[in-house]
Amino acid sequence: MSKEAKIHFLTAYLEYLLGQGIKSENDYLGDASRFLRYLLRLSGPAEIEAFLQTARSTAYRRRLVKSLRKFYAFAVEQLDLPHNPMEAVDRAAQQGQRLR
Repeated sequence: MSKEAKIHFLTAYLEYLLGQGIKSENDYLGDASRFLRYLLRLSGPAEIEAFLQTARSTAYRRRLVKSLRKFYAFAVEQLDLPHNPMEAVDRAAQQGQRLR
């Protein structure tokens, strides 16, 4: 899988399904979407912080934080995510702490 395909994993999944000869990809994409929403509901500040720890540099970490802020704002607004765990991550960062 190319780097671009890794970035756009749902597109890559759709291409995979079509390559497998699946004619009705909507069910597969809907199921994958529901699973991703389920995982979003399970994720919290500690999981986000663990992911942020994988950043190779401070600049990359800042970019990840910015991206995740927008992603979770979208998830709360459009996917009915009940809470935004980035708020706790941001509060901890303002206090000079990292969640573990």
